[in-house]
Amino acid sequence: MTTAAHPAGPGSNLFSVATSLIILTITVYFLVLGKDVLIPLVLGIFIAYLLVALSHVLERVKLGGKPPPGWLALTLAIVLFLLFLTAMVQVIAGNVTDAVDAAPLYQSRLEALLAQVNSLLASVFNRHEALTLTTIVQQFDLSTAVGKFASALQIVVGNTFEILLYVIFVLLEQRAFDHKLSAMVPEPAREKRLRAILGEIGRRTEKYVLIKTVISLIIGLITYVTLVAVGIDFAAFLGLLAFLANYIPYLGSAVGIAFPATIAVLQTGEWSLGAVVMGVLLATHALIGNVLEPRLMGRSLNLSPLLMIVALAGWGSIWGVAGMLLSVPLMVMTMITLAQFPKTRPIAVFMSENGEVN
Repeated sequence: MTTAAHPAGPGSNLFSVATSLIILTITVYFLVLGKDVLIPLVLGIFIAYLLVALSHVLERVKLGGKPPPGWLALTLAIVLFLLFLTAMVQVIAGNVTDAVDAAPLYQSRLEALLAQVNSLLASVFNRHEALTLTTIVQQFDLSTAVGKFASALQIVVGNTFEILLYVIFVLLEQRAFDHKLSAMVPEPAREKRLRAILGEIGRRTEKYVLIKTVISLIIGLITYVTLVAVGIDFAAFLGLLAFLANYIPYLGSAVGIAFPATIAVLQTGEWSLGAVVMGVLLATHALIGNVLEPRLMGRSLNLSPLLMIVALAGWGSIWGVAGMLLSVPLMVMTMITLAQFPKTRPIAVFMSENGEVN
């Protein structure tokens, strides 16, 4: 005699919700507690995916009529990355001295521009309380903002060796993974299915990392060329800033546009030049973000805009600026992974923009 299964009652649902909240709380706690270890690790995994994706691109380039072997392509990818990293460090170091030398001139230009703004406010809005450099710094809490950016930069720069060490071990682990997988899953059918799933996760993640990096490079180069063409200082540094900021959704584009335009106004004292720089960069970001990026990404970046904003705020509060840089890559990798398993596929569908996660 069999007994009919009773549907889950309210108590069971409440227990499930409570359990989920407890797990989420513990996870966030350990993410905050272990950020000094986890941020370099995640950056190392991200860079490893980028190097593997770049090596696959280099494998398609024929040298002497045949493509290079895998080990040579990966070696070339590592060399290219190290050259880029060296150039990035030189750009940052070189611009620190230039920024210190130019600070008095920029301060005097800013005070002159504030005088113009005060005159405009007095004539149009009958406002007689003058804006000063001190009041602006106080209102925007500039010291706190600079402190957060400096802290994020210190984490990345201070842990460069640790990040590169993680990259090396991730790449080495990849070589031994096939043997480990065969040992863990002795059944041929299950092994084949698992290999297919992991292969799809790897391919789509590599595609996202590579395309996002290429698009960010294009935006950085256009920013650099635009600023050089109009004779703006710190063109290389601002191009690098636009490249890095493009990994942050929405806010990154605002930073990549506002900073160069502000420097253009402060350097020359001309609002018109700042407007020209802002117009060119705004058109660049709009064209690439709304036309080129969606066509290249396809479904690899099919994230819900609301989810991206929530992820940006959440990861930013947990890991600061580094978390904001990594928020979307982490969410994309999570969605790609969840989409490959039947039990977690509904979560991936919920995370997507239009429900297509194939």
